[in-house]
Amino acid sequence: MFNNSVKYLIRSHIFLALFSFVFLYGLNINYEGALTYSLTICSGILGVYNSHRLWKYYKGRLPSDIHLWTLNNYRSLLILAFSNLVASSILYSIYFSGNRTQNIFAFVCLLTSIFYVKKVNKRSLREIPYLKLFVVMAIWYTLFFVFPNMLFGANQDWGVSLIFLLVILIPSDMKDVHVDHKHMRTIPQVLGLNGSVKFLKIILFFTLAVLFFNGLFLTNEAAWKWGFIYLLILSFTFNQIGYRYFFV
Repeated sequence: MFNNSVKYLIRSHIFLALFSFVFLYGLNINYEGALTYSLTICSGILGVYNSHRLWKYYKGRLPSDIHLWTLNNYRSLLILAFSNLVASSILYSIYFSGNRTQNIFAFVCLLTSIFYVKKVNKRSLREIPYLKLFVVMAIWYTLFFVFPNMLFGANQDWGVSLIFLLVILIPSDMKDVHVDHKHMRTIPQVLGLNGSVKFLKIILFFTLAVLFFNGLFLTNEAAWKWGFIYLLILSFTFNQIGYRYFFV
């Protein structure tokens, strides 16, 4: 029962949404409106990611075990997707739609998320070789760092922010390494699972050295340092955790 509950929380993206809320709100906790914005993004993640899963289910593009799991949990996933898409749209429209430039960026992110899974000329954005990681990083960077800067004036070092996204998104590709088409050429497909973990360790060691000795300006600097330390420690547990749940 416990394992099934954890599996549901992971596969329905509830864990991802909760962790994203904690990270985003914690990073911007001193700014008015941060709670509402974090809830908006949390809700959007649940809506978009579960919509992606349902779309791939309809098109028969899920691995057999995920397909069966989606079939068994179809109704709850449909409710999660629809209710959270509506909720995030309402919250954004009421509280955060006053900036035209930001709205254009939001529309581009929405279109990108649609064509991330919807095929055009027999290929979706995620299936274009070498592109998958950069598409996801661009959307998450916009939502987690660009928009908070536009809304609250929350300034973060762009290099550290991109590195953080890189080291949490590579494990996501590791989880899909045996599912993604080989022509997609994701980092785990190119470097292998063990090579990807070594690559992460190098990035994390380098980033921590910069954070401790270079004196970058970061909001909640201590949280950034502890976050990267946690990720580094976690990278040494790969063999115990396995690639399916690494960095969950």
